[in-house]
Formats: sequence, C-alpha cells, structure tokens
Amino acid sequence: MAAELEKIIEATVQRAVDVALRAGLMRAQKAVDDIYKETEKRLNAHRILIQKVENDKGRLSELETHGVSSNSRSITRFSRTTTRLTPEEIVDALIKDLTATIAADQYEVDAIADVLETIKHDPYYEVIKGRFGDGRTDEQLAEDLCCDPSTVRRNRGRLIRSLAVGLYGVEAL
Repeated sequence: MAAELEKIIEATVQRAVDVALRAGLMRAQKAVDDIYKETEKRLNAHRILIQKVENDKGRLSELETHGVSSNSRSITRFSRTTTRLTPEEIVDALIKDLTATIAADQYEVDAIADVLETIKHDPYYEVIKGRFGDGRTDEQLAEDLCCDPSTVRRNRGRLIRSLAVGLYGVEAL
C-alpha cells in the first residue's frame, strides 16, 4: 500500500514538474519573441530619432539664445503650479528638460549605432540597412542582392536576433 502511494505521489510530482517546465519554456519563448519585436521597433525608430535629436538641438540653441515668449505653449505647464516662477526660472527649467530629452534620445541612437557596427561586415548587412534605414521591401532588397526574398527574410531575422543580443544581453537568447 505504501509503495502504491509512493508511486502515485512520484507520478503527480513528475506531472507538476513537466507542466512547470513547459510553462517556463513558453514564457521564455514569449520573452525572446517580445525582445525580437522590440529590437525591430528600435531599428525602425533609429532614423527618426537621429532627426529628432538634431531638431531638438536646434530648439535648445534657440531657447538658450532667445528664451521663450510669454505666450509660448512650452511655459504653460509651469504657470499652472501654485508657485510663481520667474521667466528666467522657466527658461532654465525648459533648457534642463530639453537637455535631458536630447541626452536620452542620443543614448538610444548611440546604442543602436553600436550594435549595428557589430554586424556591419556581415554579407547581408544591407538587408538591415535597406529595410530599417531606407524603408525598402524584401523584394527590392532581394533584387539588389541577387537572391530570393525568403533569403532576405531569413537573414534579416538572423541579424535582428544578433542585434537583440547586443541590446538586451542574455535575455534575448
């Protein structure tokens, strides 16, 4: 009787372990899929962020040189508080806010540029550059590279997974 009970307990424990392992594997695969998608989003945003940083630097230069007018939309958030700020304090706060925004955006631009550098010598680097930098289709890239569109897709996936490791580390594996 004790031997049968022990077998039942052992079988129950084994089923619970199997269920937990399958759940863990499914969660890990979902995390990798999410990281892949996030990497694609970051690659898509790269070109736009570069332009945004340049535009913001121009706005910062203008703000530092000319300040803001009293009817500027950018000072509205500072005039709603109960504390009265001087125009100089408002300009200083706007400059600090814009400087922080530029720094965060520039960090992202640099991070993506750094990981792109790691795949620069790959024979299919043009697939990433063409797709995310120039907005070209798989068919256009395949024509330029003298290969099949499925080869373009396969190599793009391979390179994005490599970039994901550079951006997210071991979580991307």
